[in-house]
Amino acid sequence: MADVGMFGDNGPDLDPEMIEEAVRGADVIVLGFDFTPDRLLIDLRDDPRGHTPPIVEIVEPLAGVDEREIWLSARRPGLRTPEEFLFFVWPHSVTYLAASPLLSGAAARIETEQHVNVREQIADIVTDLRGRERVDLLAAVRGGEGFETLWSRRN
Repeated sequence: MADVGMFGDNGPDLDPEMIEEAVRGADVIVLGFDFTPDRLLIDLRDDPRGHTPPIVEIVEPLAGVDEREIWLSARRPGLRTPEEFLFFVWPHSVTYLAASPLLSGAAARIETEQHVNVREQIADIVTDLRGRERVDLLAAVRGGEGFETLWSRRN
């Protein structure tokens, strides 16, 4: 696994072993971000019949876990209700997320349990999230919507 300590991101330190443990135990992981209202959803439940593919995608926010369970049951019908539902706001950059054991651990678990390779899908999601993060950063620098510029450029 990558050493996530090599990044200078502000925010709480994340213990790679705790992340790996969460990935091993969770049925569904939902990550929120400070630069987009959308969420990254990873459904780690296995389908013994192999009829429904895993979900690793950017999804719209919902009001709560009950709505998300209804949404999941429509997307992956016939699977058991998630027992371990993990939601948190990712406190670091997308680069830190990509290097952390969260995404690689989820991909490895899905591959082992469901025999589906989602690594390319995850790479595409990381690219998408990096773009969103950059747009947000540029808006912050330029004083875009939702941001206030303390100093303005003099012409």
